[in-house]
Formats: sequence, C-alpha cells, structure tokens
Amino acid sequence: MLFFKNTIAKTSLLSCTLAALLLTAGCDNTSKSADDATKDTSDVTATDTKATPAASAASQDDLVMTTITLDTVNSLLFTPIISSGALNTEQVSCLEARDKNLGKAEMDAFYKSQFTAAELNELNEFYSSDVGKKLIAFGNEQLRAMNGEEIATPMADPTPEEMTKIQTFMESPLGVKYMKINNAEGEGSAMEVLNVPINAEFERCNVDLDASEPM
Repeated sequence: MLFFKNTIAKTSLLSCTLAALLLTAGCDNTSKSADDATKDTSDVTATDTKATPAASAASQDDLVMTTITLDTVNSLLFTPIISSGALNTEQVSCLEARDKNLGKAEMDAFYKSQFTAAELNELNEFYSSDVGKKLIAFGNEQLRAMNGEEIATPMADPTPEEMTKIQTFMESPLGVKYMKINNAEGEGSAMEVLNVPINAEFERCNVDLDASEPM
C-alpha cells in the first residue's frame, strides 16, 4: 500500500514548499541562472556559497533536514488522517501512539548517503540559524493553514534582509542540490525511503487509505 500521491508530493517537496511560500519565484517558476534548472520541479536556481565547518560532526546525529521532513509527515499526513473521522477508535488510538520519530533512522541514513559531512554541517548550520528557524516556522505555519487550520496570530513575513539570506542559500549549489534530492521521485528517492516506515505503520494500525469506510 502506498500513501496517496498528493501527500507524497507534499512530503517530498517540503523544502521547496517552505521556500516557495517565502520567495517570489515558486518551485516551478524560478530564475534562469542555474543551467536551465526550471525545466521541472526538481531544480532551483544557483549561485555560489561556501561550506562552513561551524556545525560539529556530532550534530549529524540530529539532522535538521530529517526533523523538517518528519514534522511535515506528521502535520500533512498523520494529523489529517487521524482527524478525518474516517478511522475507528482503535485505529485513531494506534496512530496517535506512533513513534513521532518514525522514519528518522531511514531519513538520516538517506541524507548521509546523499551529502558529504561538510554539506550536512552547512545544511544543519543554515536551518539552525535564526533565519533558518524562521523559514521553518513560517513554512510550518503556512502548511497548517493549507491543511485547514485557522492561524489566530500569523507570523510576520521575513524582513528584506532575511529574504536575501534565504534566497542566497536556496540559490547556492548546496541549496539547489538539497532541493533536487528532496524533489526526486522513484527508486532511491526520499519519498520511497519514507514509504517503507509509513506504510508499515498503517499496516500495524490496520489502516487502508483506499478504503472509503472505517475498518
């Protein structure tokens, strides 16, 4: 059983979703400075930035990229399904009791196989910075709104200075690589890696996403 296509797309395009909510160009309408990277939603524009060694190697045991991905899986997949009213009491209780780090080991291993230690340090450094944290928080708020939640007090938009830092990262070679890897589909992709633990959890809780009535 594969979880439905729209949710897969939302999960695999997490970083692109966060960026598109903030940047003037969306994932499928970026500038043309990255060797025609606009030909599909797997690519974003590129300029050069330099990796920094500020983040320690130990930080790779708690990758921010994995945290972002799992937060999105929880908010865009599990939470809507649990609150949909389509599951019975046992199924709801089962999913609510799931390991909130479901998929962490798989995603950590995936990212470590795709990026060098220096690249992981730079990604962690950006997403752990004040600007990176604001990007994540703002994006999560927008994702909740997209999911039908009413935001009582919306966050302020990023300042021009913050936007410049975000744009610089997203257009850097590493930013482009990160987006391309996250947006890939099919064998060896992030979404395929996530499918395994997610589908196992649905099977454990006897949840069939294709069923129209509670099981």
